[in-house]
Amino acid sequence: MVEENEKNASGLDALALELTRTSGRFARIAGRTAGVGYSLVAWRVLADLEQSGSARVSELAQQQRVAQPSMTGLVQRLEHEGWVDRSPDPDDGRASRVAITEQGRAALDEYRRIAADRVRPHLGELSDFDRATLARAVELMQQLSERIGDPRA
Repeated sequence: MVEENEKNASGLDALALELTRTSGRFARIAGRTAGVGYSLVAWRVLADLEQSGSARVSELAQQQRVAQPSMTGLVQRLEHEGWVDRSPDPDDGRASRVAITEQGRAALDEYRRIAADRVRPHLGELSDFDRATLARAVELMQQLSERIGDPRA
């Protein structure tokens, strides 16, 4: 029984590692040519703002694991594009909150469309069974993302 539990644990460890490695590589490759002119960090910031709502620059920097001055510069560029707005933080008058704009949502949608256009032809080369398997994997990855992102988990 102990050996079976250890085998299951090592299988889960391997699966977690491969899922993390493969999904990260897939996202980097799919997004490589999409959104020319902005880094993947910029697109992740817009996606996080779309998903979670407004945030302080310091929170965005922490989420993306970049220095706050780097994030400040990125937010300024995104603001210049009209993709984000800043407003005073109601909890701290010295700070501001950053939120995605409709233009930012449109830019993010376009980035995602270009990335999907890059993937689509390769999906067409797969069998119906493999496409169905990927569709189910997407559902499972969404569920995992929600669980991992849930602060109660």
